[in-house]
Amino acid sequence: MKDDASETVLQRKVAAQRRTLGAGAWSLSRALGRVLSIAADALWGLTLVARTSSDETLSADRATRHLGADRLLVILEHDTGPPGLVAFDRDIVTGLIDVQTLGRVTRFPSDDRAYTPTDAAMTAPLIDAALPRFSSMLSSQPDMAHLQNYRFGALVEDEQAASLALDADAYHLAVFDVSLAQDTRSGGILFLFPEPHKVAEQGKTTLPGKHETVLKLAPVRMQAVLSRIHISLDRAQALRPGDVLTISSRATSSATLILSGGDVVAKGTLGQMNGFRAIRIGTGEPPLHKPEDRKPQAEAPTATVSLVPVATQAPELDYGGSLDMQLDDLAAGLPAAPDPIDV
Repeated sequence: MKDDASETVLQRKVAAQRRTLGAGAWSLSRALGRVLSIAADALWGLTLVARTSSDETLSADRATRHLGADRLLVILEHDTGPPGLVAFDRDIVTGLIDVQTLGRVTRFPSDDRAYTPTDAAMTAPLIDAALPRFSSMLSSQPDMAHLQNYRFGALVEDEQAASLALDADAYHLAVFDVSLAQDTRSGGILFLFPEPHKVAEQGKTTLPGKHETVLKLAPVRMQAVLSRIHISLDRAQALRPGDVLTISSRATSSATLILSGGDVVAKGTLGQMNGFRAIRIGTGEPPLHKPEDRKPQAEAPTATVSLVPVATQAPELDYGGSLDMQLDDLAAGLPAAPDPIDV
């Protein structure tokens, strides 16, 4: 009586799972293995048994590493979506050629010649017979809609060319151990199908947090760093107001905005705007600096900067003038200074 009750409970759980997934729900690997067998039998009366050896989702780089060497690589085309890929072991390719040319799968040794477009064309009947059935089996599953309408494309020369053709962010990898004609020939077939973008996450609206208003008012301190020099600790302790340190004259064109924690926010060029010192974010040339006006780097002079202690009252600076600092004017007439020394 207890066994009957247990079996009834299990049946209820299975039925509930089927209702959740939908009637006739197929996994990608299970559907692919099934349609490969059906297509081979329908085309040539060939017994093809496909057993799943790997079924996972990987990034494009990691997925292409599974392609390996000595495999025939074929792009799977799609009218609107990113392409997929199928890879055949040499024994499987030889078996497909045998059954189409000799009418049966033989045990003749496989050669190690380079694959040709003709070899790829011999796999096209199996691909084009299997993929429409594959689409039909998954048509009732909305989460598999991106797998519809794939077809045979073209031969890919090698793994590097395949990695350039596969431009999606992630791919579903399905690898099968395949037996042809009762183990007359055996090998692997690998499929790569692109994973769809997560539309739900892209369209998701984020609600403001309860601390957003306060955090927006929190001050963030940034410093503009023109250049970094390295001196010994003894020399740094000996510095006094009025001492002069040399920096490169190109420092104003490589200014960096840094947070108090040391993180770099942006890089740009030091200049002036509306009477204030400003940094132009980006790496482009300032409009007043023309390429023909620039001096060779070997002849670039150096500028100097005076240290003013924090406790000393700094004089008022004149922020008027042009919108951009003219380094050539700043450095004109200054003697060449040695490069800074790291200690």
